[in-house]
Amino acid sequence: MIEERRKRRRPIIDLLLIGLIVTLISIILVIILSKDEFKFQKISASKDTNSESNLSTENSAFPGIRIVSDVSNDKRSPFAVHYPQTENKVFNETVLQFITDAKDNYLSSMKNNKNKEAKGELTINLETFPFHEHHYSFVLTKMQYLGGANHVVSTTTFFYNNETGEQINIQTLLQNDNNNLSTLAAYVRKDLQQNLQLKEVLNEDELLKVTEPKWENFNRFAIVDDSIHFYFDEYEIASGSAGAPIVKLSLSLINPLLASEFQIAMETMEPTKPPVSPGDPNVKRIALTFDDGPHPKVTEQILNTLDKYHAKATFFMLGSRVKHYPDIARDVLARGHEIGNHTWNHPVLTKMPLEQVLKEYTSTANEIELAINQGATVFRPPYGATNDEINEKIPVPVVLWSIDTLDWKHRNSQLLLTYIKSNLHNNSIVLMHDIHQSTADGLDAVLAYLQGEGYEFVTVSEILPYRQ
Repeated sequence: MIEERRKRRRPIIDLLLIGLIVTLISIILVIILSKDEFKFQKISASKDTNSESNLSTENSAFPGIRIVSDVSNDKRSPFAVHYPQTENKVFNETVLQFITDAKDNYLSSMKNNKNKEAKGELTINLETFPFHEHHYSFVLTKMQYLGGANHVVSTTTFFYNNETGEQINIQTLLQNDNNNLSTLAAYVRKDLQQNLQLKEVLNEDELLKVTEPKWENFNRFAIVDDSIHFYFDEYEIASGSAGAPIVKLSLSLINPLLASEFQIAMETMEPTKPPVSPGDPNVKRIALTFDDGPHPKVTEQILNTLDKYHAKATFFMLGSRVKHYPDIARDVLARGHEIGNHTWNHPVLTKMPLEQVLKEYTSTANEIELAINQGATVFRPPYGATNDEINEKIPVPVVLWSIDTLDWKHRNSQLLLTYIKSNLHNNSIVLMHDIHQSTADGLDAVLAYLQGEGYEFVTVSEILPYRQ
């Protein structure tokens, strides 16, 4: 009887053991397949196809950045795509959505191609460019061929902060300032129009359209070494022989347009030292100067504050901004202030041929004279970068500064007075910028303090004789 019961239980035990073994094997396989170390796995290439691809992930040369490769050797619809993978889930999903859409569109197009003998091709290549300490530009260049006469090249970019996980767009880069956007758009358009390789093949109407100062027109960008690149697709603004055009602008050119965390450190001349002979010791004088304007809001606020204290100042203006705001330049002059020339595009003059330096000066001089019916009386080189050769060719006094408030860097209204107090001396020339709201907000406290200390506010031309 007992033996008979044992015989009945044996099949049940065997089945339980087999089930347990199968379950354990399944669990182990799930764990292995879910690990990053399992580098090769078969996945569905698209919801529209049964084609399969090999997916692999490897570390890149940059901390926290991996490279994903997805390759299919399908005879009719092969593809090879490469894209970045970070520690940030949201950013990864954004990139993966672009990749998925590109693959699906390609495979769907090939599936619907009536020519069943046609062979397609899709490649997406990845380039990674580091910037500062935590930023990366990812440039994904897509080449697609659907078996017709031509392939098409297009570019998608992502600018990423690897510390915060934030994807940064052109608005953030340009301080969300429409005036900065307009200036940038003018630079990009001019670069394309002057590109000799595009001269015979450029579609002027399309060029004007895609370089309008609209944010969405400038989101395909990457910061590469000391320049910013803007990408255009093949056939977007020119015939196919032009390929996919790229505009490369020096960061030194657009540095004033950038938010402070993206600005680059520029070479500067040594600031002017305090004069040995300060003039009449019984009179305290100071020259307040403002660079990089005019600005429709900030400059006007600064003018109102100067009026409040009956103070005069000197405004070193960019020709490109005077062209946009000639009425503000006229207002500066009408309120009794001096206007200086600060070049057209704010370049580093010591890195340019002398002929180009003079062009920067004369184009701005002409624009200022057109706006205010008289010429600028002084000149200030951007970043203080000048030399004897440049100074000899400029027909008006070349003026630097003796107090740098660093307002472009700290963007803190309360620090403006702190920097002036710690460096204050008689007959000093103070460097500020009338494109930063924080400078306008901190100016009242500066003027109140200096007036209380008995300083007379004069223009640069008025203070120069006391600095010889």
